[in-house]
This record gives sequence, structure tokens and C-alpha cells, in this order.
Amino acid sequence: MKKQIFYSFLVLALAGINPGFSSAEDDVSLSSYLSQAIQSNDALQRARAEFRISTAKNRQTGVLPDPKLTVQYYLEPVETRTGPQNAAIGISQALPWFNKLSLQRSLSDHDVAIAGARLAAVELDVARQVKEAYIEYGFLGRSQQTIKDNLELLRYLEGVARSRYVSGKTTFFDVLEIQIELAKSEEKALALTDQATPLRVHINNLLGTEPERVRAMPSVQQQVVLSLDEDAIHTAALQNAPLLQAARQRIAKARTGKELAEKDFYPDFNFSIKTILTGSAEFGDPPDSGDDPIIAGITLNLPVFRGRRHGKVAEQVAKISSARFSKQQETRSLTAEIERSLYSYREAQRKFSLYRDDLLPKIKQQLEVAVNGFQSGETTILELIDAEKSLLTFELAESRAAADRALAVARLESQAGVVLGKWN
Repeated sequence: MKKQIFYSFLVLALAGINPGFSSAEDDVSLSSYLSQAIQSNDALQRARAEFRISTAKNRQTGVLPDPKLTVQYYLEPVETRTGPQNAAIGISQALPWFNKLSLQRSLSDHDVAIAGARLAAVELDVARQVKEAYIEYGFLGRSQQTIKDNLELLRYLEGVARSRYVSGKTTFFDVLEIQIELAKSEEKALALTDQATPLRVHINNLLGTEPERVRAMPSVQQQVVLSLDEDAIHTAALQNAPLLQAARQRIAKARTGKELAEKDFYPDFNFSIKTILTGSAEFGDPPDSGDDPIIAGITLNLPVFRGRRHGKVAEQVAKISSARFSKQQETRSLTAEIERSLYSYREAQRKFSLYRDDLLPKIKQQLEVAVNGFQSGETTILELIDAEKSLLTFELAESRAAADRALAVARLESQAGVVLGKWN
């Protein structure tokens, strides 16, 4: 249970959020999304149930088998010198070879650790999915606002074109061109509005709430940058990745299994004690008449068929080798995934800087020049619309680059298991 609580709080920590936030916090915040997912996500609930199953099994291993009580009643009493033997009562206890029970408990401990690592992996993956959905929801809201601003600009330009047409300074062609572009932007706005529904249902599914629940879009798009260099991220991932921890536990479990298999070459014990209920002698008066004899015994299994035992040891040796290769494969896959995420981050960062620092300032200046030129008759309507379309394209591209950068950080945090950015 302590591990379970730790993993749950780890998800919030990886988001850079204080786990002790107020329950009255705005439902739009990422922290409220993560908190709801930790409590209600179906995949997490199942992983926690599997973890509880593993801990319950752990309590059942590494303990002695129950003693056995034997009661025998002689249908025909056995006549002896000291009297008739009528019944027998005995108790026996099986004892495995030395250290077998502790090794069995160690195997179960490894299973608990593997289940805990799986739970951590699920929680990190759910946190990643929630962040990704939240990022896309924020990007959608930002895109809607960009289209809204673009519509206002086009309506203003339409008004300018109509005024120039009324005054005879331009043709009706210019008015139609702007109206066509206005209709295109209105269709984009409707498409973005419609896109919100499946995304909202997906978020509700991740958070374990009813699909039809209405959720306001985040008011701020995530602007997340990495706080560690690439080498530090790789190092942290190799230390903290839950799947690698599970792979290490599988190697340790296979080694423990080999040690336990080697114990099968030694016998197990069974100790017993038995008494026979004897009646008084019918003839004569022997000194031990009616005394109940007590018999102590020990039973050992003889491990003479050693081929089966050698096969069991060989099986565990193969499991050790398999677990090692599995860990190597997991390590290489994790390294490759991190490299892909780092590439996505670098590419998104380059694009974001390009649009924010270079292209957008220039296209805004170009649009201003085009509007002034159109009003004075020095710029054609096609040049004006081209500048307007470039502004819309670059603003959406800047928002997309910011979203892709945040998505890359979310994936890297899930892969490395450490805090890598400050989330709003």
C-alpha cells in the first residue's frame, strides 16, 4: 500500500505539481485532470487491483504447510499382551529443506516488486496520456481563438473592400475574393468546434468520468521546455524507468528460482508423533496393562531421480539468460524512444523559435503594409489575402510547434520518470 501511494503521488510530482493542491482548484487545470485520473482511471484501477493480488499472494508463500491430524479406529481391535488396541491418533508436520521457505518468499517478493513496477509504468503512461490530451485540448482552444481573430480581420477587410467598391476605387471582384476567404475561415471555425467533442470524450474516458461531461478548454496553451540536458535524461531513464526496474527484478527472480531448484537435490522432512489407544488386558495383570504406546517418526523423500531436478535447474538458468536479454532489449528500446522524443522536441523548438522570433513579426509587418496599401490602392486584393493567409498559417504553425514541444516533454517525462518541465 505504501508503494501504491508513492506511485500515485509520483504522477503529480512528474507534472511539477504539488500533490497537496486544493480540491477547489479550477477544473480546467492540468493538476485537477491528473488528480481525477489517479482516482478514477480504469487502467489504473485494474493495475492497482493486480498489485493487491500480488501482495495477497505474497502473504501465502514462504510459510509451513498445515500440520495433519490422523485418527484411526480399528474395526477389529488388535489383541496384544498389554490389552486390545482400539484406535490411533497421530499428528505430522512437513518441513522443507533448510532455506527453502525463505527462497519461496523471495520469489514472491520479486513478483510484488514486478507488479509495483508495472503499476508505476501504468501510472506514468496514464499521466502522459492525460497531458497529451490536455495539450491537444489547449491547442484546439488556441486554434479557435486564432481563427476567431482571423475572422475579425477578414470582416474588417471586407468592410474596407465594400467601402472602396461603393466609392468606385475597386471592383466587386475584390469584395468576392474576401468573402470567399471569409467563408473558408468560417468553415474552419466550425470544423474546430466539431473537433472538440471527440477530444472531450477521450479526456473524460481517461479521467474515468461520464462521456458527456462538459469541460471548458484550457485558457492558456502549455509552454514547456526541458530543464535537463540530453545526457542527464538518458541517465535518469536508465535509473528510474519502471519497465527496466521490472526487468531487473525478473533477473533476480530467475536467480532465486535457480537457487531454489538446487535445493530439490536435498530431501524434505516429515515429522510425526502417534499414540495408540489401548484397553486393559483381559487375562492376567501385566505391569503395563492399558498403557498407550507413543511412536515418534521421521520421513524423508529420497531425491534419487536427479534428471528431473537437473532439468529444473537448467530451466532456471535459461530464464536468467532470457531475463538478461529482455533487459538489454528494454534498455535499447527505451534509448531509441528517448532519442525519437528528443528529436521531436528539438524540431518543435526550432519551429517555434522560427515562427515566434522571425516569421510572425515579419508577416504581421507585411500584413500591415498590405492593408495600408490596399486602402490607398497600391496593393491588390490578392496580395492582401496572401498576407492574411500567411499570418493565419504562421500563427497556427507556432501554436502547433508549442504543442508538439509540450508533447515531447510529456513523453520524455514518462520515459525518464523525472520532472523535466514546469507545467501550467
